Amino acid sequence: MKKTIIATLLVAGCSTLSAPMAAKRFEAMTTSHLWSLHYTTSAPLEMGLIETELALRGETNTYGDFIGRKTGGAYRQQLYDREAGKVGDMNCSDFPSAAAAQKFFLTSGGPRKDRHGLDGDGDGLACEWGGYLKRVASKGAKRFRSTRSRSRCYVGPRGGTYTVTASGRKNYGGC
Repeated sequence: MKKTIIATLLVAGCSTLSAPMAAKRFEAMTTSHLWSLHYTTSAPLEMGLIETELALRGETNTYGDFIGRKTGGAYRQQLYDREAGKVGDMNCSDFPSAAAAQKFFLTSGGPRKDRHGLDGDGDGLACEWGGYLKRVASKGAKRFRSTRSRSRCYVGPRGGTYTVTASGRKNYGGC
């Protein structure tokens, strides 16, 4: 019994990836796989890394799912204590985008430790990443609501029901 518990703990410890390792793993995944994980994951660090990777690829939404759907609510809410003074030498202006800054922040100890002072308000979102998420999330929520409310269910000649997609095709699983 004791050996089983120890073996379980060792396996569990090995399966937990560090943030830099997880970031590398997500970099190697296809965009569709990342969107699938974005929809299903509940781990905050993984969600943050998935969203930054998608944003770095220019992806903000897909099939009613969008970055910031789960994480945008943290924007400007102090969730983490921040001590005055930083030990690192990176600034927001050192990064080409807010997504790049957030990815660096997460892989270097954030959001619990902000070694470089990238998250001054303690919301867990570095630089302008929170504002970006909020903008994408508000656009995504509007688009998804308006698309869903405009969809109409049609009845085909044999009695089957369908909706019409944006490209004009019939979607028989949509009603």
